[in-house]
Amino acid sequence: MTSQAHATAVCEVLPWDSEFFQCVIGRVCGNTLEEEQALEIDQWSVQNQVAGLYLLARSDCSRTVQIARKHGFDLVDVRVTFERSKRNSGDLPELVLLPDTVIRPARIEDIPALQAIARTAHTDTRFFSDPHFPQTRSEALYATWIELECKGRAQQVLVAASHAGQALGYLSCHLNQSEQQGQIGLVGIDSNFRGKGLGKSLVLAALHWFARHGADVTVVTQGKNITAQRLYQKSGFLIRDLQLWHHKWYPTSVPNE
Repeated sequence: MTSQAHATAVCEVLPWDSEFFQCVIGRVCGNTLEEEQALEIDQWSVQNQVAGLYLLARSDCSRTVQIARKHGFDLVDVRVTFERSKRNSGDLPELVLLPDTVIRPARIEDIPALQAIARTAHTDTRFFSDPHFPQTRSEALYATWIELECKGRAQQVLVAASHAGQALGYLSCHLNQSEQQGQIGLVGIDSNFRGKGLGKSLVLAALHWFARHGADVTVVTQGKNITAQRLYQKSGFLIRDLQLWHHKWYPTSVPNE
């Protein structure tokens, strides 16, 4: 989750994550590590009673990977960032919907159904990869996340629904209008409807929405999520960056169920 954080010399505490997981969660400032910095990080973590620490590292710095491993950081995820230029908006195909489906803005009454989808739609992420996070809390994390998106944190949440009104999937859109920058946030499909083209329809609908706002678009997915990567590549996205998520845990409190 993104959240406001209290910056320090080497790390920052993440209030939202800490409150949600009921233990102090921090994040390393910067994307590389040196030996001296790793020792400072441990000192800071002890002083701040940190239980868990995130490090988002460059993938092209082998020294950082070696030092992270030496100092107890575990590699939990590969973060792949894709981008699509607004200059390519003119080549967007017309949106063709699957039979008996519609794509529309989310409604408040959709939230319970979207939360049910969210609990099973993001199991490739680092929170599920790290056994220190109880699965039930990871499921609740994404259920909370999509609720917040629907309640205003995202500028638009698109829902794929049946004509009967059943929510089948979602995609959240974030827009910085002043910088003409857009980002696809959460994408989730009901487990009974995956592999049927709903994700493709949602992504295309989102690209049309961003195009109307004249925005470039980025999206992040996991290195293990080959299906999502192929979808974004077929939708005209190119890889912009590759980063490595590391987590480190200290012998204090750990996330609760």
